[in-house]
Amino acid sequence: MSMCRRSGHEGRVTPIVAATVCLFSLVGVSEASLAQEKLLGTHAIGGGAYFESVVFGGDGVRQVAFAGMDTVRVRRATQLLLPVTVATPLGAGWRLDVTAFHARGTVTYAEGDRGGAERTGTLSGLSDVRLRASGHVLRESITLTVGANLPTGTSSLSSTELSTLRVLAAPGLAMGSSPVGAGFSGTFGAVYGREAGPWSLAMGASYEYRGRYQPVAALIAGAPSADFRPGAVVRTSIGADRLVGAHRLRLVAAADVFSDDKLRGSAQEAESGEVLPTLATVRLGPVFSGDAQLHLAARRFRDLILYSSYLWRAAYARDGRTAAGSSGQYLAGGVRAALPLTMTSDVIMAGEGRWHSGLGVDEGMPTAGVRSASLTLGIDGRRGLLSLQPYVRAQAGQLHQRGSGDDVRPSFVGLAGGLVLVSRF
Repeated sequence: MSMCRRSGHEGRVTPIVAATVCLFSLVGVSEASLAQEKLLGTHAIGGGAYFESVVFGGDGVRQVAFAGMDTVRVRRATQLLLPVTVATPLGAGWRLDVTAFHARGTVTYAEGDRGGAERTGTLSGLSDVRLRASGHVLRESITLTVGANLPTGTSSLSSTELSTLRVLAAPGLAMGSSPVGAGFSGTFGAVYGREAGPWSLAMGASYEYRGRYQPVAALIAGAPSADFRPGAVVRTSIGADRLVGAHRLRLVAAADVFSDDKLRGSAQEAESGEVLPTLATVRLGPVFSGDAQLHLAARRFRDLILYSSYLWRAAYARDGRTAAGSSGQYLAGGVRAALPLTMTSDVIMAGEGRWHSGLGVDEGMPTAGVRSASLTLGIDGRRGLLSLQPYVRAQAGQLHQRGSGDDVRPSFVGLAGGLVLVSRF
């Protein structure tokens, strides 16, 4: 689960905006556009390249019903992402952000429990294009956001591509987004901010109409089929921000409530053996989350942040019956520091630990629990209107497949590197 990050332009925003920057990720506004809301006369364009690789220990991770095979051993996964984002003012205090990316991911696996010849599954293409417009109303006490998802991404996957997605989209591996479309969808949200003594408060709510194709949502929730026709999502959130001595504390709590989803599958008739299509009603359980950040005023550091996050996913129900083992918990925490290197560049260092309980509904990698740690090292260099940010990240951990019925914990190590270039004009 991603954490909100402090922007280098934070000192230019109002206390209310500084207090609620994390809320906007919950209602569809990026932190970057929010933190720059006083710079509405500027345009920005950014691009980058990220490469990630994860290698599994031993013979790999056992997966069943994978790429048309009964059993395979997944040995490694790699992915290359090429994202681009554009931000521009619309006038009257409104701003538009457009994001998209191209990705190519591969998963290497071997057939059978003992491992046969290696095979490779590939998933590549363009993502959906995401549009976000945000602006202030009522003397800037309310910020509105309107978002749309344009269906330019892949919305039909083969058996091998879907199996590849099961690995690339696994939350335990913390890899980047995969180029799978969701169909047309939209979001409308609002955040209201006010002062309450030493606290700056913000309350947010949003409604999301989700597209007709959501395989990633189905896999992560542990649904028994990826042919998932989702309903809507209502999000509510509250954020608080205040000074604690020379330091700044931020707290955010949020809840997601889901409407009924439709799940298509198949079942074999006992007498004739004929395979018949089925249609089930699925209601995902609510998701509750909390985030905390402490921005420390430390000498020699341009930025020093301690953060933690917690998420609880309640069990889902299928045709009114609660699915056993379909609830889970997620916990992450870490530190991020920016140490001045020169007047126009910083060394970025970060360390994070993650624990996911996983879901006990199947042996799939998307529902696997994890214990992992990661270290990131990068440089943020600024020259004129340009910002250049190279980085490397290493991680290591263990997966726990609750649905397998045993205590086998496959290990993995990962290495990622990337380069981000941003220009403001």
